[in-house]
Amino acid sequence: MGFKKLLQRVRRKKKYPNRFLKFYHQNKKQLNQERRSSYLEKKKEGLCTRCKRKAVSGIVFCEYHQQKQQQYNKNAREK
Repeated sequence: MGFKKLLQRVRRKKKYPNRFLKFYHQNKKQLNQERRSSYLEKKKEGLCTRCKRKAVSGIVFCEYHQQKQQQYNKNAREK
């Protein structure tokens, strides 16, 4: 192994405040793929993507989560 490669490895080592953040950052790509696939499966079955209730037609949320999202969007627009 060349000196430059060894030096790059040493520089790449990051310090994380805790082991959970370290795990997240080291496995970010795989975790995102898992979350995305479960989202698409729920969407295809017509279930709410945040819980397991029936979703409103044309929307990925159930009535409860749709109302919560509308309130969240309203508050975000006011800022």
